[in-house]
Amino acid sequence: MEPAGERKFLVKGGTTVQTMAPDGSCAYILMTGYGVIRVPLSDSVPADPLTKGNTPPFLAHTSAIQMMEISPLGSYLVTWERVTDAQPDNLKVWSTKTGEFLCGFPQKGLSRAGFPYCHWTADEQFAMLMTTNEVRIFPAHSFLTEKQEARFIHKVRVPGITSLSVPRERGGNTLPSSPHRFTSFVPGDKNMPAKASLHEYNASSNSSASLTTKSIFQAEDMKTSWSPNGSIALVTLQTSVDTSGKSYYGSATLFLLGATDSTDAKAVPLPQEGPVMDISWMPNATKSPCFVVIAGRMPTMASMHNGITAEPIFLFGNAHRNTICWAPHGRFVCLAGFGNLAGGMSFWDRNKLKLIPPTGQNTASCTVGYGWSPDSRLFGVSTTTPRMNVDNGYRLFRYNGEEVTGVPWDNKNYMPDKLLEACFVPALPTVYPDRPQSPTLKMADSAGSDAGSSITEVKKAAGRYIPPSQRGKQTGGMSLAERMAAAKESQMKGAQVVVGQPQKAVSAATGKVIPGLVQASDQAKSKSAIKREKAKLAKQKKEEEARLQAQAEAAARAAPVPVVGEPTEPVDPEKRARKIKKTLKQIDDLKKKPAGELNEDQQNKVDSESSLREELAKLGL
Repeated sequence: MEPAGERKFLVKGGTTVQTMAPDGSCAYILMTGYGVIRVPLSDSVPADPLTKGNTPPFLAHTSAIQMMEISPLGSYLVTWERVTDAQPDNLKVWSTKTGEFLCGFPQKGLSRAGFPYCHWTADEQFAMLMTTNEVRIFPAHSFLTEKQEARFIHKVRVPGITSLSVPRERGGNTLPSSPHRFTSFVPGDKNMPAKASLHEYNASSNSSASLTTKSIFQAEDMKTSWSPNGSIALVTLQTSVDTSGKSYYGSATLFLLGATDSTDAKAVPLPQEGPVMDISWMPNATKSPCFVVIAGRMPTMASMHNGITAEPIFLFGNAHRNTICWAPHGRFVCLAGFGNLAGGMSFWDRNKLKLIPPTGQNTASCTVGYGWSPDSRLFGVSTTTPRMNVDNGYRLFRYNGEEVTGVPWDNKNYMPDKLLEACFVPALPTVYPDRPQSPTLKMADSAGSDAGSSITEVKKAAGRYIPPSQRGKQTGGMSLAERMAAAKESQMKGAQVVVGQPQKAVSAATGKVIPGLVQASDQAKSKSAIKREKAKLAKQKKEEEARLQAQAEAAARAAPVPVVGEPTEPVDPEKRARKIKKTLKQIDDLKKKPAGELNEDQQNKVDSESSLREELAKLGL
């Protein structure tokens, strides 16, 4: 690792567009007025950085391109440039191995939401090209063999299509011959509703089918988020204007497509009414599918949902958050408030459904770019131009929210140059193992060695002295800013596991159930009502404990004199009955699971059902 004061370059000169290979082996960079060059990424930094004079462009005649995208496995590049008489086929496909131009298509208009127009399946066996009113499917090998004469083998007619989405990842467990799924969107008009559809292409029969279609009025755009195995699509149908006038961000509705064999789209129930800020799937395909949604008016509610039923399973609580970022292994997740928010960050352990100690929370104001390291141990945020021209730089945080110092660069080197972008070099999922939290939160663990031996210090927040008697209390000695921040965050107030079916929201005007929306009953109660309810429950609990204690004492007085050697402690029949009923309920839940998923202890518990029911019958309760 180089000293922090030195600055090493891979490329020198003006650049605009760049993309990196999925395995992190190289980067493809567009040098202004020159073309796309290929830059190997390795531990050894070349003595002389690449410039326009010492290396030819990797992709010939690409100085005019404006957009570039790489395929899921890194075999192809798609570029777009303006149409000219000399270049009528302005959407081009290139080989990343040789830099050879393979095939071109005409694409006059550019929509950033629709780019790259030519989508590869996760296994790169097929390419799907969105054209006017249809989706054309090409075998990928035709680009290498037939090249400019490549022809499609199948087409799916979708009149009015404006958006196409194909899953890029399959979790490594889907065979190339398996059916490939994709979504399409057709915006509506005054007479016809918008339509979101899930399609499936079967390569063995060279046929396609529409699996699920959802029609909805007033939908202008659709965003698709795919489950890790590429089989379930979570679509967001949104409008730029909320006709109710309640939201500046417009309105949005979430639906699950393909979660079950049913052809119906499943509405996602949201715990809090309001705009949808962000959605993201847990990226690990080896675990049960789930996703997180941030929705509602500030402070928003973040909720985790079952990836099959769409029902909420955990509420992260209310906070000023609008961003979800999962670590690559799906164990840690960062909920943050970036953009026009103050930059608060909360780090959670998905397996434990708890904030990660010791802090779990931190602040990164003025954040523009963000992302996890490929080993899931570090989270980086950047302040870049032109979004922010002040305090450009990059900051690192551990997975528990502690800021890392001693980074192997000097942020001052990027000023007044103005930092444009900063990100981790990607790696394949098999490179780094999935590791839990460190037993002791020392920075000398392998997290430091993964990101660089010099990253060994943690920045501790320096605060004012608080007397021991006042620690942990909200006193008047806090500054106004500190009290406002505490009121906003409230330690992620309301975090809880969702038990049972959530209460459905009912419109106050019509009295009808609002589709796709649920509400938490406690949110409508005042603080004093909640306080009274807690006091009542505490009183009932105390009375119940006294009653059970009296029954136990009575049973002890009525019991015969114990024989020497036998246990003298009496057994409370009601307490034993409650314990047996609790165990039987657990057994009923275990019997709903496939037998192959039960471990030895769970199977033994299921086997004891008959004896427990006999004992419960003998108690006569």
